[in-house]
Amino acid sequence: MNNPATSQNDAMHGTRERESKAALTDSPTPPEELVILVERLMHFMNLWTVYRDLLSGHYVPTVGAPSETDPFPKNDPFPNITVTMMFLLYASFYSLIEEDKKSLNAFRIWRQHFPEEESAIAAIEAQVTPFAEDLKRFPNRLGFHGSRSRAHEASGFDLFAKHSGSTILAAMANFKRLGAVLLAKEKQARQTKESESPHCPVVR
Repeated sequence: MNNPATSQNDAMHGTRERESKAALTDSPTPPEELVILVERLMHFMNLWTVYRDLLSGHYVPTVGAPSETDPFPKNDPFPNITVTMMFLLYASFYSLIEEDKKSLNAFRIWRQHFPEEESAIAAIEAQVTPFAEDLKRFPNRLGFHGSRSRAHEASGFDLFAKHSGSTILAAMANFKRLGAVLLAKEKQARQTKESESPHCPVVR
């Protein structure tokens, strides 16, 4: 049975996320990197929704449905859809926090655009940092890039051997919520700035 308080919280977060999706469409053009981060964050949020709905039984896929008693069966030689969605979710999450300077890193981008939220950003980063290095190997060996041997893909499983799934999911959930809050804040700031600026005539 669903917990009413949990359902209410999920509904509130869902509303906030839907509002955040319009944050960069109702305002003047924001920095390109921030736009790209938002797009990828939306992909992550969509995967999160599908994965959580799948686990909670909101829908049953026509093929590869998870067992009601064991969503991750150990004796099944082939991964069911729950495992597939988990792999995609974890790999998508890492694409938002890569340390490579040529890649997106939400913590760096958030600090640039929301320096006043440093304490909140640092708190979530502290939750992610303990498993970030193992998460990095996961998409490289299992999530996105296929390995040619079991030996090569083995280190991809270190993520599960060293860190609990509940800890990782909790950190992801807090990351997702912070992202929604910051995007809503960005939307409000841009709308306020736009309303305070005098409208200039269009030059043709």
